[in-house]
Amino acid sequence: MLKSIWLVLYFITLLADLIFVGFDMGAIRFTSKPLLMVLLALYFMSNTGHVRAIYRYLLLAALAFSFGGDVLLMFDGRGMTFFIAGLGSFLLAHMMYILFFLKIRYTNDPRPDCHYFAAFITEAIVIAFIFFMLPYLGDMTIPVIIYAIGISFTLLCALHAFRLQQQTAGWYCILGAILFIISDSLIAVGKFYQPIPLGGVLVMLTYGLAQAGLVYGSTRYLNSRV
Repeated sequence: MLKSIWLVLYFITLLADLIFVGFDMGAIRFTSKPLLMVLLALYFMSNTGHVRAIYRYLLLAALAFSFGGDVLLMFDGRGMTFFIAGLGSFLLAHMMYILFFLKIRYTNDPRPDCHYFAAFITEAIVIAFIFFMLPYLGDMTIPVIIYAIGISFTLLCALHAFRLQQQTAGWYCILGAILFIISDSLIAVGKFYQPIPLGGVLVMLTYGLAQAGLVYGSTRYLNSRV
C-alpha cells in the first residue's frame, strides 16, 4: 500500500491541476503541474528498486525530460522560444521511452511478433494529421514533423515490446502512448489551427493519463520479470 501512495497522490494532483486549468488559475499550476512527474518518478522508484539499473535510468530520464517540458511549456506565452524548448524536451523524453521499449523487446524472449498492420495504421494516421496541419504550421513545420514522427515511434515501440496475450501490462503502455499522441495533437490543433473548447483540460487529462499508463504498465511488466 505504501508503495502505491505515490500513484494515489499523482491522481489527486492531476485532478487538482485539471481544476486549476478549468478555472484559469495559472499561478497555482506552477506547483501542481511540475509535481506530477515527480510523483510518478517516486512511484516508479519505490516499486522497482530490485530492477536492473538500465531500465530504471531510461524511464526516469523520460520522466525528467517530461518534467522539463512541463515547466518550459508553462512559459510559452512569453515567446515561441519556450514552446520550441519544451517541444525539444518532450522529444528527448520520447527518445528515452523508445530506448526503454526497445530494451524490453530485445530482452523479452521469445521476442514479440511484429504488428505490421498496426504499424501501418499508426503511421498513416500520423502522416494524415501532418498533412492536415501543414498549411498552419509556418516556421514550425520541421520541428512539428520531427516531433510527430518521434511520438509515433513511442507507440510503435510499445506495440512491439510485449507479448500482449501473456504480458497484459503492455496494454497500459500502449494506451498511454496513444493518449500521449492525442494530447499532443490537441496542443497542435489548439495552437496552430483553432482553439478547442476546454482544450487545456483535455490536453492535461489525456497527458496525465498517458504518463500514468506508461509508468504503471512499465512497472507492472518489470516486476513480473523479476
